[in-house]
Amino acid sequence: MQENCEDLFDLINYRWGMILETFNTAPRINKKVKIIDEQAIKRNSLSKFKKYLDVENPTRKCFLCGKEIKEEELSIDHVVPWSYLYSDDLWNLVYVHKSCNSTKNNVIPLEVEIIKLEERNKEMLQELKQQGKQDKIMDELELAIEKNYVRKFWIGCKS
Repeated sequence: MQENCEDLFDLINYRWGMILETFNTAPRINKKVKIIDEQAIKRNSLSKFKKYLDVENPTRKCFLCGKEIKEEELSIDHVVPWSYLYSDDLWNLVYVHKSCNSTKNNVIPLEVEIIKLEERNKEMLQELKQQGKQDKIMDELELAIEKNYVRKFWIGCKS
């Protein structure tokens, strides 16, 4: 049993994730459990999301302060902090100044920012559809809007 300890632990976590997914609308719970279990949690580059963010925000205005962002100051931010979700999803990503991003820290956003993000997501989906784009990331954005992920995750992180 001791030599199979890690495999048993993974199996128990996987089964627990399956049970949680029947009660919780959060996507990919098992993936998140696996990430949390790993020694070194790695963050992925968010640059692949620029082509989507540019569609809705071509002038690259900061989500937090509203001012235009110069290329060297451009950062992509998780509105609901990454450390709460361990997930990079378009519905939670926005352009911000690097300085605005660093002052924000790991703070849960106010409801006004959540409302702004919900509206932004609807506008972005509409813009992407008008351009005839359709892929997995767009499907996830559409599902997030339909299932109200922004608000659900925000409420979940606040409690």
